[in-house]
Amino acid sequence: MSINQNELVLIEAVQDHGDSQALESLVRKYQPMIGNAAQQFYFKLFDEDDWQQEARIVCYETCLLYQTTYNCQFGAFFKLRFHNHLRSLLRHELAFKRQSNQQSMPLENYLAEENVFGSVNYPTQLTTQTFFDMEQFLKTLSYFELQAFRVAMHQQTLTEACTHLECSEIQITRGIDRCHGKMREFMKKMD
Repeated sequence: MSINQNELVLIEAVQDHGDSQALESLVRKYQPMIGNAAQQFYFKLFDEDDWQQEARIVCYETCLLYQTTYNCQFGAFFKLRFHNHLRSLLRHELAFKRQSNQQSMPLENYLAEENVFGSVNYPTQLTTQTFFDMEQFLKTLSYFELQAFRVAMHQQTLTEACTHLECSEIQITRGIDRCHGKMREFMKKMD
């Protein structure tokens, strides 16, 4: 197994001087391997820049660990370390204790989702830093509005609510609209 001399010069530049140009050259050389790994592994919210950043980090660490005395190819060593790094990231992402984080959605995204009654327009100032006491908000709703709110939150169907309350679908829709208005007012009071 022969060691590529051009590659060795780049590796030594990274090891000895922390040369970022040499590191970029190595990462560029291994773009096909990085792209292939991106097709093999899926990470939620990972974009091209994230893949490149992870590749640079692993390539830098691999350069620091690489020793020519073992007579192994840098490319094989880098690929092995990169795939192991990705497996570690995947294990971290899929860990049971973090699954609730994976499936969570910011409140404003959940509330602003379009539902069967049309889109909901909430104030744009609603952010993930906005906290409110749901129990207190629910106490502001009448029994009818509470049932309409359950329909809006997909806890019961429109048909079930209409049967339970002995009313029409339009009445439930209006109840949901009142809930939206009350929630906006409740949120304004919190500011």
